Amino acid sequence: MRKHSLTLLFSGLITVTSLATAAPVKDDWGMWLSNTYQTDFGGSRYLAFLELAPRTKHDNGEFSQIIVRPLLGYKLTPKLQFWLGYTWQGEYSKDTDFDLATHDFMQQVQWIDNWTPQLNFQYRFRLEERFFADEDTAFRMRHRFRFVYTLPETKTYLIAADELFVYFNSFNSGRLANSVQPGINQNRSYVGVGYKITPKINIDTGYQFQYVNNFGAPDGANHIWLTNFNINF
Repeated sequence: MRKHSLTLLFSGLITVTSLATAAPVKDDWGMWLSNTYQTDFGGSRYLAFLELAPRTKHDNGEFSQIIVRPLLGYKLTPKLQFWLGYTWQGEYSKDTDFDLATHDFMQQVQWIDNWTPQLNFQYRFRLEERFFADEDTAFRMRHRFRFVYTLPETKTYLIAADELFVYFNSFNSGRLANSVQPGINQNRSYVGVGYKITPKINIDTGYQFQYVNNFGAPDGANHIWLTNFNINF
């Protein structure tokens, strides 16, 4: 399982590198802040989760979107979780305000395993049904691998993650014709450092590279400073 997970992670990175060298690319950078809140209601099998995530773009000079993502889950085993949820992705512009917001319904499977006392591994598979403003429905899956290594005898940890996004269908006309096509939609790779403020509160921050695969338009290479603030209660 461990060897297979690492192989898939490196395969995803190689795929993105190949895409980046094969097509025109438009660079940008911004900042993302993710605030997450999760509870198991005092040790039950039931779970609840909320993410609030504002983001910027255009060299960090423009507010671009905010994510509001509530989920409900169930812990089938100590390692295996099932989730159902919804995402409101508020796409902001001065001309349209939030009129072009996307509404996603999602189903998620998550596996969490402590490989060693210091090394934690997580795999997350997510299906999304995406309802765009004035467009058809898009169907997308996401694969994320995440590794957290806690430095011995400290509250500091190192984190690395890679997430691949794949669309199943296409939009052949309209404003999203270049971005919704079957195949790889984007890949996000993240490395950072974190600190466990308390057993239930932690924060990590670092660099994320987001490669967006477009059709008939330059691909996007977004350099993002990402900070995650997480509360479990």
